[in-house]
Amino acid sequence: MSAKAIREATGKHLINKNLPSGTAAVKCQFAPVSEETDWSELVSTYPWLKNEKLSWVAERMGKDQKIARATGKLRNFIIEPFIPHKEDEESYVCIYSHRYADTILFHHQGGVDIGDVDAKALKLEVHVGQSIDAATIKAKLLTNVVAAKREMIAKFIESLYQLYAELYFTYLEINPLVVTKESIYILDLAAKLDSTADFVCRPKWGEIDYPPPFGRDAYPEEAYIADLDAKSGASLKLTILNKSGRIWTMVAGGGASVIYSDTICDLGGASELANYGEYSGAPSETTNL
Repeated sequence: MSAKAIREATGKHLINKNLPSGTAAVKCQFAPVSEETDWSELVSTYPWLKNEKLSWVAERMGKDQKIARATGKLRNFIIEPFIPHKEDEESYVCIYSHRYADTILFHHQGGVDIGDVDAKALKLEVHVGQSIDAATIKAKLLTNVVAAKREMIAKFIESLYQLYAELYFTYLEINPLVVTKESIYILDLAAKLDSTADFVCRPKWGEIDYPPPFGRDAYPEEAYIADLDAKSGASLKLTILNKSGRIWTMVAGGGASVIYSDTICDLGGASELANYGEYSGAPSETTNL
C-alpha cells in the first residue's frame, strides 16, 4: 500500500461527491487557491466570496500561530465561509488503516486544544471483512455525547466510514467536526489515499493532484519519474533526500530499495543518503524506455 497525502480541497471534494445521503452533513463550501489562480475568475466561479464572511486554511496551524510568522511563499490554500459555532460544538473524528483493521477514533471535544488524542479518544476497530452500524458506533464511541446528538453523529460516522472504505482512504481526520442541533460541518480535514488503488477508484477519484512531499516542489528528476509512474501499472519512485549527499543507491525493487536504505542508516550513513528509488511491479518494456 502506498499511502499518499492529498490536499484538503481534494479530500473535501471527494466527500462532497461521494458521501452517502441520509446524514446531516452540510456539503463543504470552499474555493481552492494556488499561485496560478486568477482572482477575477475565482470570484466569478464562486460568487459567494463577495458576500460571505470568510476564513482561509493553509497548512495546519496552532491557534497561536500568525501569518506574519510564516516564511516563504503560500502556494496552495482554500477559502471557506466562516461557520459561527460554540466551542462545545466542536468534536474530533479520525479513521486510519493498519495491518488487520481500520481504527475509528472519536472525541466529543475537538479543536486546537484537543491535546493527546490517543489518550483521550474512544476507539472502535473494524477488522478486515467486517462492517459497522450506527448502533455499534453509539455504544462504542458516543457515550460522552449528549443524547440529542448521538443518532445524527452515528449516522454520519457510519456513512463516513463507508466512503472511507469504498474510496481506499488510508487516513482521514476531521478536527474540528462541528455538530450543531441540526447540522454537521467538516471544517479542517487531513487525508491520505492508497495511490495503488487508482485503477479501481479513478471513476470516483478523478485526476488526483498529489502535493509534493517534504513541503517542497519536486525536483525535475522526481517530476519526470512521477510522470512515468502515473502512466504505468508498475511502481516507479524517486525521492531526492539530500542532493549534496555522498551515498546514492542503485534503483531496485521495493523490498531491496528499503533494505539498501535501512542498511545505510544502520551503518551511520543517514546524513549522507542522497536518494530513495524504487523500480518494481513488472514495468513494461515501454516504461523501461
